[in-house]
Amino acid sequence: MDSFDIEISAPVDQSGFRGGLGGPNQGDHIAPNWYIQYGMDIGADEGTPVYAAFDAHITKFQPHDPAADSDKVYGAQIFMRAPNDGMGAFYTHITDTPTELGPGSTVARGDLLGTVVSSGGIPPHLHLALVEIIGGLPGGQYTGVDLYQFFLDLEKTEPGTVVPVTFSQDGSPPVPQTP
Repeated sequence: MDSFDIEISAPVDQSGFRGGLGGPNQGDHIAPNWYIQYGMDIGADEGTPVYAAFDAHITKFQPHDPAADSDKVYGAQIFMRAPNDGMGAFYTHITDTPTELGPGSTVARGDLLGTVVSSGGIPPHLHLALVEIIGGLPGGQYTGVDLYQFFLDLEKTEPGTVVPVTFSQDGSPPVPQTP
């Protein structure tokens, strides 16, 4: 698979953004699962809208079941991949997901995925993790992506800012273009 660009925008409504709470390989963000290890916790007020950061199709979806919430696992869980299957994302700690979301559905960058939900004494935040699928699917190698500072900076830009990010497909970190 050749390198490609994905247009990315802020995943939480900027009116509720409250800063970063920790990025990849920090705190409880540990291996072996890329969607935990490469988690980026973007602080936002409870009820803040959460958006698709890029065009994608949903591959796995678990709606929020408050009765199943625990100290670390709570809210809906959404796994999605870019249209070319070269990268993907995991969203969690959200609720009020649209009824049309589910495996096989598509979302466009900026589409509403739900709202931030909190649990216990944990500050409200979106947990977002990205993965590059080197070689694409099927059989590509999943490599976690650290764009934590990029997302924190993106939350502070003009609302609606879209930034192309280049994924080289060679194991090097993705490169955001200048907004």
